[in-house]
Amino acid sequence: MEPHQTNPFKLAMTYGLYLGGITIFISVVIWATALMEKLGLWGNVSIGIINLCILIFLLIYFTKSYRDNQLDGKITFGKAFVFGVLIVLFSTVVSSLYNYIFAKFIDPGYAQRVMTMMQDKTYQWMSSRGLSEEQIDEAMVKFEKPEIPTPIQSLITSLKFGLIGGSIMSLVSSAIIKKNPYKDDAFDEAMEDVKTDETRQE
Repeated sequence: MEPHQTNPFKLAMTYGLYLGGITIFISVVIWATALMEKLGLWGNVSIGIINLCILIFLLIYFTKSYRDNQLDGKITFGKAFVFGVLIVLFSTVVSSLYNYIFAKFIDPGYAQRVMTMMQDKTYQWMSSRGLSEEQIDEAMVKFEKPEIPTPIQSLITSLKFGLIGGSIMSLVSSAIIKKNPYKDDAFDEAMEDVKTDETRQE
């Protein structure tokens, strides 16, 4: 029985909304628990890595679901990549709109607080390593009068880097998920030719 075929564009949009919703949920949890303010610089890096791993896992899961449920378990690298990019496209639009609303209306001072926290944590870390005040002052210059992006700038940046990063993640997921739909067919045809030759020889 042939699997029920769903429009891949519509399916990618649905998965993209799921992925965007999960991304927003993670962002809300980080904001509500003030993790960015509490953790040090390396803690924030760890959050970013964990978040990236979650996104890659979900992208692989959604693409695999598309392959198994819609394409009879077979998909080319190119088709998997395009499907993954579409998922990321819709997800990025959703999460970027949320980031704009967050920065504009929900907590406009959040970015400034995080920047101040990073400055304090960096100063404490460098002091604990025994660096001189002169060395610390030189390193802290980049934190002076930091340019906090406007909500529109944040929206554009989120879209740009979301699509770039998403394309890279799609390359990874496609390499893992791809399953040549022609390989089995070629093998079956070869075996059929062998059987035909054997029949003729008899």
